[in-house]
Amino acid sequence: MQRIEKLHPKHPQSLMTDTQNDDELERCTLSGRREILFQLRSLIRQSERISVSFDEGRQSFLTVLIEVSEKQDELYFDIGGSEETNRAFLKSERCQFAGVVGGIRIQFTGRFPRITTLGGERVFAMALPKTLLRLQRRDAFRLRLPTSKPYFCRIHRGSPEEIALPVYDISVIGLGIQVAEKPALEPLEKLDNCRIDLRESGMLTVNLEIRYVMATESRTNKSIWHIGCKFIKLSPLNETLIQRFMARIETERRALSTR
Repeated sequence: MQRIEKLHPKHPQSLMTDTQNDDELERCTLSGRREILFQLRSLIRQSERISVSFDEGRQSFLTVLIEVSEKQDELYFDIGGSEETNRAFLKSERCQFAGVVGGIRIQFTGRFPRITTLGGERVFAMALPKTLLRLQRRDAFRLRLPTSKPYFCRIHRGSPEEIALPVYDISVIGLGIQVAEKPALEPLEKLDNCRIDLRESGMLTVNLEIRYVMATESRTNKSIWHIGCKFIKLSPLNETLIQRFMARIETERRALSTR
């Protein structure tokens, strides 16, 4: 079976692979054609937004998978909102796709993208992947948080002033932050005594390491900045608190969906 290479440290999925050893990656890697097609079609049915990174993780954009063709052995996906990014992407030889289906992370590699037409629309196309990584470990699950009433991570950077950044998603291994303007944070920077206000679930005080700072283009051609943070030596008490918080949010969402 093909060995799965670790991603560039700035890529959002590097948080995931840092905690996986080779045996675990081997067990979670699918190589059967039917299994791979099933996972890709699940992403298509749910219209999940997929992150595509290239140029060794230095560039990326968000897309949606549109169709798979067994006969042509091709995967078709939406063109990005930035023409400059699209042109750079077409020159790349290798890229990484990452998405989520039902809380399970899907990751695969693509090569040599091209432009084609599908149903009269211009789309990207590339060969179907030969292997696909499907991570369903408990600590790989990241819970996306509501944006209408966001939860905040409060950061001190050697001064009394506090930076409050909205938490986009969270897991027991780290959290993601999403902002409209480029943050004054750098990859591998360590942030001590950060406070995460989970409201009814409590207040966490944690140490963080910035794993990546990356911009993507929204569908309105505006930049969105993503900051991936890894917990440093998260205490058992805080891990339990996060797990209970995630369970509560999921329960509330299920209750709302049945109304």
